[in-house]
Amino acid sequence: MIITEKEKSLAVFSSLLFRHYPELKEQLHGVLRSYHKAVGMVCHTKDYWVRDFMPAQADEDVFVRFIFNPDYLQDKKKYITDVDKVIKNSPFAQKYKIVNIPIILDGGNLVFCKGNKEHEETAFVVMTEKVLAENPQLCKKQIEKLFKDAFLEPNLIIVWLPWDKEDTFGHTDGIVRYVGYNTLGRPKVLVNLELYDEKIAEQMYDALSEHFDVIELELSEYDDLSWAYINCLQTQDFIIIPGIGNTITDAEALKQYKELFPEYKGHIYQVQMREFIEEHGGALNCLTWTIKENYQKNLCKGAHIPLADLEDNMDCPHYQ
Repeated sequence: MIITEKEKSLAVFSSLLFRHYPELKEQLHGVLRSYHKAVGMVCHTKDYWVRDFMPAQADEDVFVRFIFNPDYLQDKKKYITDVDKVIKNSPFAQKYKIVNIPIILDGGNLVFCKGNKEHEETAFVVMTEKVLAENPQLCKKQIEKLFKDAFLEPNLIIVWLPWDKEDTFGHTDGIVRYVGYNTLGRPKVLVNLELYDEKIAEQMYDALSEHFDVIELELSEYDDLSWAYINCLQTQDFIIIPGIGNTITDAEALKQYKELFPEYKGHIYQVQMREFIEEHGGALNCLTWTIKENYQKNLCKGAHIPLADLEDNMDCPHYQ
């Protein structure tokens, strides 16, 4: 099965992020504390982007792990996290099933969506064709079969978006945000296509509109960082939207989220992080590994459950 962001309840971060950016930590903690939520952290990461290398949750006790070996880090291998080291002492590594599939893929290139046509749930994952470039030995049909088998979704549909070669990472989590589905059960997505040239933007729109109601992010002006509004942190309890320091467009993005997600009334927030985004090229979805509620309960059963081996990170608590 697939699990969308609105079904998750625990947000897990790299300990490096909070060590290096205490002000951002305090902003995020301010929201999470109001929900009496623990903040999960993993250690031994080589960068902040836990979304990209941690396994994707497929069920309460099943995680799907891809190969984290991106082309853009081949000349910077010191930044490639040893995922085995991060998870080897975690409870799910011992008690839960990890499904490994032989695909080089970043988690930021996975956006899961659901529909409910004629009371039958439909599952989608949106990816760019960057996956094909990094896995030349596989064709689309082979990749689709691997996904269907790993997620136990025989009718899973992969929505392929063209990869703009000027976008090094080729991720979809700055392009598409799953909203929900309409009264007919057709999925709805919020998109930001303004940063792409007209031809690629049109191809993306056509691919998405074949399966989804496509809602475009409406801003009075577009910034090179306007994609970050799509790259938010979402759980079943709240949404936190990155702010990019533009008072007008920050307010416009916040307003549109409130209109699109009425079920989150009073639970949509914004944190300012323009300098971080400019420096590192990622935002809140990139920074978080999110987990469904029942898994969180299992994870938090004991006070000393390790999320990572702490031998050389003794200053890294599991939860704060």
